[in-house]
Amino acid sequence: MTLQQIEQAKREKLRSEKPLVYDKIIKISDRHSRGIATPIIDIAYSYICNLSCSHCTAWRGRWMRPKGERILTPQDLRRISDEADSLGLAQFCISGGEPTVFKDLDEVILALQPDKFHLTMSTHGHFLTKEKAKHLKSLGLDKVKISLDDFDPKAHDANRHSEGAYGKAITAMANAREAGMGVVVQTCVTHQNCQTGQIIEMAKFATENDYTVDILAARPTGSWEGRYDVLITPEDEDYLFAAHKEYPVLHRDVWPAYGMDKGCGAVHSTLHITQYGDIMPCVYIHIGIGNVFTGTLEEAIKLGQSIKWFKNYSRLCLSSEDRNFIKNYMAKSYGKELPISWTEVFSEEDFVK
Repeated sequence: MTLQQIEQAKREKLRSEKPLVYDKIIKISDRHSRGIATPIIDIAYSYICNLSCSHCTAWRGRWMRPKGERILTPQDLRRISDEADSLGLAQFCISGGEPTVFKDLDEVILALQPDKFHLTMSTHGHFLTKEKAKHLKSLGLDKVKISLDDFDPKAHDANRHSEGAYGKAITAMANAREAGMGVVVQTCVTHQNCQTGQIIEMAKFATENDYTVDILAARPTGSWEGRYDVLITPEDEDYLFAAHKEYPVLHRDVWPAYGMDKGCGAVHSTLHITQYGDIMPCVYIHIGIGNVFTGTLEEAIKLGQSIKWFKNYSRLCLSSEDRNFIKNYMAKSYGKELPISWTEVFSEEDFVK
């Protein structure tokens, strides 16, 4: 299938299952052309997780706050969902931590009003049994993103520090597909593994199983903080994009899709909300531009779009390819409690005149 055929099939499935969401999705292209932000909101509802992966960006020790600090509840999510709907937003992603170990995962999904939003969940897949997948689909979950670090089971398990993690991830993908959910294979690409041929093997695997592959370029954050050696190079990006042309199931957020070339999506196409309500431009840019407990999504988007780095088009992903942005802005968060405030990072010259 071509990229256009894949995208059209997804749209038709959405129209039949969630017409209210479809009506919002098809307006995104027009909104984008008029400069109206329509971000997918990724929510790290809780940082609880049963694994400790080597490349984790939710480096838990740096995100945890004193006991008793206010954290998100399903009631907060319902309020966020209402506001997002009023802004014409259409998509949420539930992340963490590991969502399948949330005791109130059902409440979390229902609070986000599945009839009004396309819902995705990022997971390592350990506990996504056939029964669990069918149940989550019945609640309104549309898609799962399941992490796969390497096609070598031993390498994947070593990175996850968990024997058998590879097999569980592969089984979870099949269970989600059988339940009728979309399946995305999430894989982290570094300069060291980019051109080894592994991404081609994943593309073939995804094509054979009706999955897509979400390429996450390595970021110098979390346990890789300051590791600029893992960043992909322009030559690496050329290699990945050539692979995408041959295998349309390969995807990166900075690549054109659905007839739009958005470039880096920070703020205008993605926002991240932490367990403590902080709003960030994306999950990898640990700079707070608001908080859902003290302000609104609309205020955070307005502030974000007043900063030229997020307002202006960037062909490069700011957090994984733009070394100027990484070294002069993201690096200001290194070694500090996360996220840091935008006031610690940006000066007057960084704002749209």
